[in-house]
Amino acid sequence: MQGNTAFAGTADAASPATVQQCATPGEKYTDEQVRQFVIALEDPFDPREIKWRVTNTTSDRRRGQVIAYADPRAYTDRLNALFTVRGWTREYTVQVIQNFERKERGNGDGIISGKIVVTCRVTIDGMGSHSGLGEEWADNENAGTSAEAQAFKRACSCFGLGRYLYDLDGNWVDLDERKQPLSRPRLPDWALPRRKPVATGHQNGHNSTNGNGHLKSQAFTAETLADLRAKVKSLCEQVGFGLARSVARSIASMENPDEIQDAGMLSAVSSKLEDTFRGVERLRTATGVVGQTTLSQLCREMNLAGDCLDDIPDRRTLRQLIEALERKAGATPNGNGHGGASDNRTSVGRSNELGAARADLVREAQRVGKLRNMKVSDVIDRAAKGAFRFGELRRITADSLPAVTAATDVLRQVTQ
Repeated sequence: MQGNTAFAGTADAASPATVQQCATPGEKYTDEQVRQFVIALEDPFDPREIKWRVTNTTSDRRRGQVIAYADPRAYTDRLNALFTVRGWTREYTVQVIQNFERKERGNGDGIISGKIVVTCRVTIDGMGSHSGLGEEWADNENAGTSAEAQAFKRACSCFGLGRYLYDLDGNWVDLDERKQPLSRPRLPDWALPRRKPVATGHQNGHNSTNGNGHLKSQAFTAETLADLRAKVKSLCEQVGFGLARSVARSIASMENPDEIQDAGMLSAVSSKLEDTFRGVERLRTATGVVGQTTLSQLCREMNLAGDCLDDIPDRRTLRQLIEALERKAGATPNGNGHGGASDNRTSVGRSNELGAARADLVREAQRVGKLRNMKVSDVIDRAAKGAFRFGELRRITADSLPAVTAATDVLRQVTQ
């Protein structure tokens, strides 16, 4: 199980012929070259490469929680495209461990089985090596393949490749009679490819290099650096200190978003903060249903420093709080003495819709602001036509959703 697969290029990575100019096997890279390669490795896969696996289901098996993953071939293609087939290697070590007791779901009975444990070591010339571990029950007929894929992808994630998939929330979707998703969940903006191919002199759509063999900087977004900084600062204030720091650390390995100098990373932080803010909106909606006392109790159970937004340290904790609050909200009776789960789902759904609508409005306002050389706040105030103002955008409720949508539609018609 050693060696690389044959090369197959991907649309969102640099071409092998181009990158080989600065990725000759065994060559020591400069810090700038390494940084460019890391950015290319961390870039999300094409959405068409993403698949969804059902991990949990409701009692009636009509809805399921799905997680996103990519086939190992997508990882191989990215490595081949960036470093060529000669620029990286992988090695596997396989162990079989006997006599594990495996608990069966449902009846609690246990069986004695073995485990296939695979260690994969991925080496990129000039960038070092990383290892990953994969395991699967031996009685699974595809145990070797599953453990091998898991180990390979975990080793790649140490270089940043595919690591963003671990940050995606588990979405709940409707299932068909075969317990498969009826629809594909929508990926958040920060989980979509940011690096667009730049045409070379041959107009082949691949990334190009400069005369010294360094990767040229990509234009990640049309926003200026100043606009990005203002947007990130506003989002940081809305999601709280702990979550903002967590997002900056996960993407740019920095505690303070203000210290980020790279426009591409700043854009990625902005997108992820937008997604985080939508989670904060869900948290507030659920808290409004169950009450602040319940939130405080949950925060104590999770050993948080307090029950304020600034006390939430990361997105994982935010997700746990949201799920716990929404479960309690679903069990809270409404004023008629009936279960309020349906009303709460409607409320949470409208809150999520409002968060997405606000994000769309801000994006359109930034685009129009660039075209007309106007401040985003002025663009939004004009488009809203008195229904709300930019300074109120953070506090408006779901009742203002039609007004937000109407303002966004007005801005979409602005083309010059």
